[in-house]
Amino acid sequence: MKKTEKFPESKTLIDGHNETMDIEALSAEILKVIKVDGFVHIKQPLSQNAYQALLHLLGTIIGRTDLVVDAKLNQLQQMKRKHNINRPSVYLPEALAFHTDTPASHLIGWYCVEQDEVDGATLLLDTTDIKDYFTPAELSVLSGVNVQYMIRNPNTNEEDVVYQPLISQKNSTYQVFYVPWNLSNHHNGAQTKLLEKFSEYVVHKQRTELIKIRLAPKECLFIDNHRMLHCRGKLPENTKRHLIRYYISTCLIS
Repeated sequence: MKKTEKFPESKTLIDGHNETMDIEALSAEILKVIKVDGFVHIKQPLSQNAYQALLHLLGTIIGRTDLVVDAKLNQLQQMKRKHNINRPSVYLPEALAFHTDTPASHLIGWYCVEQDEVDGATLLLDTTDIKDYFTPAELSVLSGVNVQYMIRNPNTNEEDVVYQPLISQKNSTYQVFYVPWNLSNHHNGAQTKLLEKFSEYVVHKQRTELIKIRLAPKECLFIDNHRMLHCRGKLPENTKRHLIRYYISTCLIS
C-alpha cells in the first residue's frame, strides 16, 4: 500500500531554533496547537527533567511506559494479563494497528530517548472529519458499539474489563475510542455494517492523509488521544528504539 506522508504546516511543529522558549510558554503553545490540529511535534531538544516539568504543566500524569522491544518485559506483561491475553504488545517488534489508548488519558506524550536506526516513526490519523464521512444517524449507531479496555484493580491487582463507546459526542464534536483488537463481539446488523464502514474510513485516511513523525533523541510528540489514531510499523528484533510514553489527564484541551 502506498502511503502518503503528510507533513502539516509549521503550526503543528515547534521548531528547535527557538531554544530559549521556556517551559511555561512551551506548554501554552502545545495546548494551543493541539486544540486546533490534534497533535504537536516538539523539535526543541528537551532534557528528561525539562520534559517532566512540561508534563506537570499540561495535566496529571496517570501512566508511564518505556516503549522498547524486550522479550522479558513482554513475558512479564503476559503473566499479568487475564483478558484477551493475545492482544498486541508494545514490547514486541510486530506492527501495531491504528488505535487509541485508554480513554482516561486525554493527552499522550512520547519522549524519544533513542530512535531506531532505520525508521521507528509514529503514524497518526486525524478523525476530526468523521462527521463528514458518517451521518448523525450512523454516528448514533456507532455510539452503541462497545470497545473494551483493561484496568488494573487496585484491590486485587488483577485486570478488570470496562467498556467505552466507539463514538461519543461532546458538544459539536465527536470523540473516538478505537481499539480494533478489543471490539466487543456482540453487534447487531446495523452496527456490523457500520463497523465495516469505519474500517474502510481508517484505510482511506491511511492512504490519503497519513501523518508520519519520526522523533529524534530529545524530541517529543503530543496528541489528543480522543481524536488522533496512532500506530507504528514493524521494528527489527534488535532495534534500539526507546520512547517513553506518558498518559496525561487534563481539562485544558476540552
